[in-house]
Amino acid sequence: MKTLKQQVLFLLVAFLSVFAFFLYQEDITRFFQLGDIYLKSRLYKYAFSILLNYAFISLFYLVLRKTFATILLSQFIIFLLSFINIKKEQYLSASLVPSDFLLVKETFIASPMLLKIAVFAAIAVFIALFVFLYRKEKLGSKPLLLTNSILSFAILGFFITANFKNNFSESCTNAAKKSLCQYAQYLPNTRGDWIGDHLTIRYLGFPTFFFSKSVDGLNNKIFQTQVIPEERIAALYSAMPNKDHQNAVPTLESEEQPQQQLPNIIFVMSESHWDATKLDKSIPRNITPTINKNQVSTVLSPSFGGGTANVEFEVLTSLNTYLNHNELAYVSKLKRPTYSLPMYLNSLGYETTAMHNNGKYFYNRSAVYQNLGFNRFTSIENMINMADRAKYINAAGWATDDLIYNSIENQLENTDKPQFIYAISVENHPMYSDDRFGKDHFKITKDGISDNSKRALNTYLTGMQRADDKLKMLIENVKQLERPTIVVFFGDHLPNLQKVYDEYGFFKSEQEKAEKKDVRFFETPLAVWANFPIDRKQFKGPFVAAHFLAPKVLEAAHVPLSPYYHFVNNVSSCYRTVHQTGIQTQKSCEFNQAEILQQYKDMNMDVLNGKNFTYQILKSKAES
Repeated sequence: MKTLKQQVLFLLVAFLSVFAFFLYQEDITRFFQLGDIYLKSRLYKYAFSILLNYAFISLFYLVLRKTFATILLSQFIIFLLSFINIKKEQYLSASLVPSDFLLVKETFIASPMLLKIAVFAAIAVFIALFVFLYRKEKLGSKPLLLTNSILSFAILGFFITANFKNNFSESCTNAAKKSLCQYAQYLPNTRGDWIGDHLTIRYLGFPTFFFSKSVDGLNNKIFQTQVIPEERIAALYSAMPNKDHQNAVPTLESEEQPQQQLPNIIFVMSESHWDATKLDKSIPRNITPTINKNQVSTVLSPSFGGGTANVEFEVLTSLNTYLNHNELAYVSKLKRPTYSLPMYLNSLGYETTAMHNNGKYFYNRSAVYQNLGFNRFTSIENMINMADRAKYINAAGWATDDLIYNSIENQLENTDKPQFIYAISVENHPMYSDDRFGKDHFKITKDGISDNSKRALNTYLTGMQRADDKLKMLIENVKQLERPTIVVFFGDHLPNLQKVYDEYGFFKSEQEKAEKKDVRFFETPLAVWANFPIDRKQFKGPFVAAHFLAPKVLEAAHVPLSPYYHFVNNVSSCYRTVHQTGIQTQKSCEFNQAEILQQYKDMNMDVLNGKNFTYQILKSKAES
């Protein structure tokens, strides 16, 4: 094939690929009704997407050296990634990003069976077709190889440079309007585009979005990561906690004599637990009487519809998902000892246990919990032997919470030391298109709700009710303990209810659904019960951000704060939250707000991307 003919073919395929995506996701009539400014903007962005797709095809040719095999492979990969993104947005209302490929195992387990079969069938058909085509086609000539090398490296090099140079913003600041700089604003900018991933994909196409996100990650690794000097980190933890808190341990009267003891601290992070009455007034009330009675506030989760590990990350470390670009730190970052709540409580003499009635390798928990300092991790492998496991697996394939609550009660029988237990439930995990708890426990009265949504909502509401029953049983068990004990119950994120949200009109618009800039999309109930007097004012306010929850629980339970949690508390006195919905300040701040926020950012950078002086300094303090 001649060079010109091949390049025209590659460009045509690139155009048709982007155009097909455009037809799928765009209302053509509405598109041409856009104002001239917006129409022009979108067309330029699509033009850049076509150019980038063209460069991808040329790059693939360098490996395969066969024209039609190159077209087939490159476009199948683009189609497959776009399809996975569509499904992820459908199930989790979140876009596919490069770090998701660290979760292949978790995705495979959580995906519906029909989806797995469809994807594997498509891959099998593609492989057969590709092998057949590759064998029939002859290798291209050297001029074709040279041409594609120059074009692919030049175009991709340009886009990478644009990303690293923030789309040439410095160079173009004072450029004339008629220069090439007028087009720089249409280049991919997934790092700084305020419209969010969902709409960015609509405007750029998925391949361009994914490429830009990948380069963002590379850019962060090379340029955005910085080593915070040790003396700056040491200064964060130089102030000691308030002395009033250091000796204020809870007292519980016994028949013999008053005892001063550190309390047991039990966190129950309940899968997808939320106040479903926020959907609509017709939702049955008081499904969760125990939780309602003990609710002190709400937790502001960093996640919606999924991402349990990010919530754990914030609660256990008081680090911040938003400041770390919503990166899944459990998989990508926590590969070394990291200061955390269990690590601190270990230094006070606690037995620290993580519990989850799911597989130990999910989200890399087996390794992560060791790095966070837990003494032990009780997973489903430890809770029940393989022969009996089927008895505790519900119709959706998730383990019932009997296992997790039995494990909590067994661990509490160890009364020699105070216990810190972080338990993660899984029984009410999405999807909800099943009858794992039986049928029609609740009457759905709202008009216009489909049978599938009624079924999903019944399953979810029954799971909420069961979670409340389990919490009530745990409280009754804890009442029998002599040691002071505090139980903290909260949901990890809103449930993945898919069409239920749409049919109830939970989102006011598609834009609100995509951007999720309102805290109501991230608030889950926070209930606290204790068998001794606690300081409940710690939980006052419209919500408690997940990254500030740990020091508030410690103070409520009269447990002394370490220098680390003393600093986090200072940050929380100036900021209600640092979150994707916005950074909310506090009027009561006694510090320089800008300075303490920068210090909090420095702490995050040091722990996750820097030298981790935080761990070294605080470990030294604990041993001295």
